[in-house]
Amino acid sequence: MANLVYRRVSTDQQSTARQNLVLDEAGIEDPVAFEEAPALPAASTPSSAPSSASC
Repeated sequence: MANLVYRRVSTDQQSTARQNLVLDEAGIEDPVAFEEAPALPAASTPSSAPSSASC
């Protein structure tokens, strides 16, 4: 049976190294990994919060 895992990081400065370590410690061998691309930096994404000018 395959071991399915989901690995994710929030920024491109982070890595999945710690998640891989935990999987190794748990004895998970040859996982089938689903990974999500890092999010864009907060400064380059539009804010979903309303501006204070609209209050």
